[in-house]
Amino acid sequence: MHGPPPVTKECPVLSSPEMPSLEIPDEVLAAVPEYVAGLPPVVIVDFQGIVLGLNKAAEQLFGMETADIAGEFVEMLVPTKKRWGHQAYRRGYLAEPRDREMDPGLYPEAETAEGEIVPIVGRLQPVTVNGRLFVAAHIERDDAPRPDPD
Repeated sequence: MHGPPPVTKECPVLSSPEMPSLEIPDEVLAAVPEYVAGLPPVVIVDFQGIVLGLNKAAEQLFGMETADIAGEFVEMLVPTKKRWGHQAYRRGYLAEPRDREMDPGLYPEAETAEGEIVPIVGRLQPVTVNGRLFVAAHIERDDAPRPDPD
């Protein structure tokens, strides 16, 4: 199995100022039963955007296991050309976290371990535990037609 796409000089991912715990608190798991149930695909990140876990459906979607991506920034699951923009959207979300759909007008995409670009739709669910923010991204492949990017 291949790991996530590499960070390139064209779009570096900023390093984390402190290494967070990579464990998902029980309170987060209780608030996100879909993560444990395995459907739909769910990615859980901490307030810094560090991936803590993928459920089984997300592992299948991305073609990788949690161990391949845990501790990396969530931007490693975003196509290289969109990583900088995703960092800005993530920071904006942190300023006002709320349960909401990912903006469909941005045509969200994910990148698999094999480099396949997958159109997605999703919902962001904030969970706060002891003052620490976690975000569950509920995502699914989007097979609806999209406008031609050209």
